[in-house]
Amino acid sequence: MDRGKKKIRTKYFSLKELRISIAHMVLWSLLVVAIFTYLAMELGDKIERGLFYFLIVFFGYAIIVVILPMFFTHRFLGPFERLKTELRIILSGDYHRRLSVRSKDDYYIRSFLVEIDKVLDELEKMYLFKKEICEKIDSELSEIKSLLEKKEISEEELRGAVLSFHKKVAGLLEGDRTRR
Repeated sequence: MDRGKKKIRTKYFSLKELRISIAHMVLWSLLVVAIFTYLAMELGDKIERGLFYFLIVFFGYAIIVVILPMFFTHRFLGPFERLKTELRIILSGDYHRRLSVRSKDDYYIRSFLVEIDKVLDELEKMYLFKKEICEKIDSELSEIKSLLEKKEISEEELRGAVLSFHKKVAGLLEGDRTRR
């Protein structure tokens, strides 16, 4: 029962930034419409309310309907193109790079990027661990290879080298489990 409440609370807080972003867009839209409505009423008092007035008001609202969504979608979705490019750079092998956060980015996008950077930190740790293991395994296998290339090697020496290799690999893997 208590666990269900925790899930609902988590969902609310995880969507808080998105709700703030959407509320921000709606409030700006309402403000622009209110200002334009005020200006249209003032203009109506100064000029005759005829076809010319109707066209001004009609095109004014049409511009608001077109421009505001374009502005907000660009502001909200525009950074994702930049982020796709940065992710491609990271995937090409630049694992220490992090996604850049701009002050102009939406608050929800900034909070999302913080979480993505945490994931990238973990992926970089995994990559470095994999690289370290590969280097150690390669080194150990080179030692076994040099033993095999010797003309006179006893079965006991070979057995000892393979068991030592196994022990070192098991130790590396155990070390990874304790690091997590």
